[in-house]
Amino acid sequence: MPPFITRPGIPARIALAMACTAIAGPAANAQATKSKQALAPLPKLTTRVAFPNLRFDRPVALDYPAGDGARFYVVEQHAAAIKSFSSEHATSKKDLFLKLPDPIHRGNEEGLLGLAFHPKFRENRQFFVYYSADDGGKRRSVVSRFRATGSSPPTADPESEERVWVSADDPFENHNGGTIAFGHDGFLYITLGDGGAADDPMSSGQNPRDWFGSILRIDVDHPSGGKPYGIPSDNPQRRSATHKHWAPEVYCIGLRNVWKFSFDRETGELWAGDVGQNLWEMVHKISNGGNYGWSIREGFHSFQPQRRQRPDRGTVISPPIVEYPHAPTKDRPDSGLSITGGYVYRGKRFPELRGVYVYGDYDSGRVWGVRYEKGKVRAAGELIDVKQSGKLNIASFAEDPDGELLILAFDGRIHEFARARGGSAAGR
Repeated sequence: MPPFITRPGIPARIALAMACTAIAGPAANAQATKSKQALAPLPKLTTRVAFPNLRFDRPVALDYPAGDGARFYVVEQHAAAIKSFSSEHATSKKDLFLKLPDPIHRGNEEGLLGLAFHPKFRENRQFFVYYSADDGGKRRSVVSRFRATGSSPPTADPESEERVWVSADDPFENHNGGTIAFGHDGFLYITLGDGGAADDPMSSGQNPRDWFGSILRIDVDHPSGGKPYGIPSDNPQRRSATHKHWAPEVYCIGLRNVWKFSFDRETGELWAGDVGQNLWEMVHKISNGGNYGWSIREGFHSFQPQRRQRPDRGTVISPPIVEYPHAPTKDRPDSGLSITGGYVYRGKRFPELRGVYVYGDYDSGRVWGVRYEKGKVRAAGELIDVKQSGKLNIASFAEDPDGELLILAFDGRIHEFARARGGSAAGR
């Protein structure tokens, strides 16, 4: 899950989940070099505290019911709690929405990790959470349905829990993914890491028969086959003969540990930040039935040590949109160790940022943007000057009802973007 991932064979490092890069691989680099003058400018931004009277304990997600942005709901990872508060700038009051009972695993990448309100929450009062369960000593990831009661403010009924999806036993505490969100199609998407440790020890990256190293998609409204969920008719296994060997729930494969994915609110397209291992962090644009290469590849590169895995039959590996390195180089001083996925910006405060995918790095605090149109990177670069704005340990991004972006950081604060001095910076 979040921030710190210990990677055997290299120094212990913090590794959460998403950040892109100004470099998008050899082909894109060559094109960008030839057409620098044509690249759209990206704004120069800084950050500031959005709610100065509030602090949270390891905030890892923020959500709110569709059509109702009057209150925001923040997930506190190790407290296994969800707090709600008025979305007004000066608010100072937090209310307990849900507290999960023990036993729960609370390793560095475990705990309460995800929250998603049902698209029809105002009618059915349903919401879903993703957490690390301790089932008699067995480590499992769980997605459960709860129901809210009351209205001023709403509270959750802890006795209403219904387990909807439960992972297979997981021998390691890291790489738990943890993001859940409803797509524009009304289905619930779930990200689950490759199982943990390092070097893909369970060889799950290219194995579509298991759930690890994948994004899953399920129908929580129409149970079938004796399960508390149904399988969408256009999931890969059901729609394509070349995917018949895939598990029914699997939407895409070849992901190491997606730490935050999101849907473009205008197009419905799915973006994900994937935590790398030794050298690279990457951003993917996700498609139905896609294969993103882990653990044969890390970003645009062959993974070392080479695995004996072979690419899943019937699929073609898709490279990332962009990547960034773990160690700074002469050409790439903007490095980082653990990507935190973000959102395609659709707000109005920064017109030149519209349509740009914004993401960051937990360790370095850097924030990047990439404009990707018609299959090509049109502009990419850093959006903030960390030396001036200060370094944040970015655990998550969030999107308010107007499409403006928020940053959840491990200083316990919720931050927002503001325009920096100097206007805009040309993409590079």
